[in-house]
Amino acid sequence: MSETVLFIELVKNIGFPAVIFAIWYIYHKSQAKIFEEVLKNNFSVLKDLLETNQQHTSLLTRIENKIDANLWCPFIKKEIKSQKRRVESE
Repeated sequence: MSETVLFIELVKNIGFPAVIFAIWYIYHKSQAKIFEEVLKNNFSVLKDLLETNQQHTSLLTRIENKIDANLWCPFIKKEIKSQKRRVESE
């Protein structure tokens, strides 16, 4: 309400440039709100992407550990189990 009273007083005292200023001010205010919403949305999307990236990293680490321990291939897994049984039986 105070902004409209201010704009009316400016139009009475200054004239047409005050109208231009009022239009620019309203436009700027709306664009600032839109920009703020875009920033909030981008932040939430980036937060979700970061969580997804962390999950992928943990899964890739597990896969890498399995590969390093030769537990990835089922044939090698069977061979390792059979070797352990032989060693235990001896």
